[in-house]
Amino acid sequence: MGGRILYVDDDRLVLVITADLIRSMGHDVIEAPCACDAAMAIEAGSAIALLITDIGMPNGPGGFKLADYARRKQPGLREIYFSGIPDLASEGGAATLLRKLCTLRELRQAIASV
Repeated sequence: MGGRILYVDDDRLVLVITADLIRSMGHDVIEAPCACDAAMAIEAGSAIALLITDIGMPNGPGGFKLADYARRKQPGLREIYFSGIPDLASEGGAATLLRKLCTLRELRQAIASV
């Protein structure tokens, strides 16, 4: 997969650990602790191929709204959602949804599938 991965999670520990795991797979990762920081990275013109975002972020827009914004700025952007909420369906049902905390294998498969 070409391009960077923008990874967004309001839980700093999850953000750092997951970003390091994604890097260990050979990907370039931009970390953002909130949707506002992610939006700034998008506005800065970073070439982002994939958005991986937590869905529920209490201090600002959630992952679905962030993805809508990101796709308007970078059409064709693909996304993967993370959620700690059991049995949560992704909006539209088409996006990849991983449960926090997923296994490294699940994460690798999700990235490869998008």
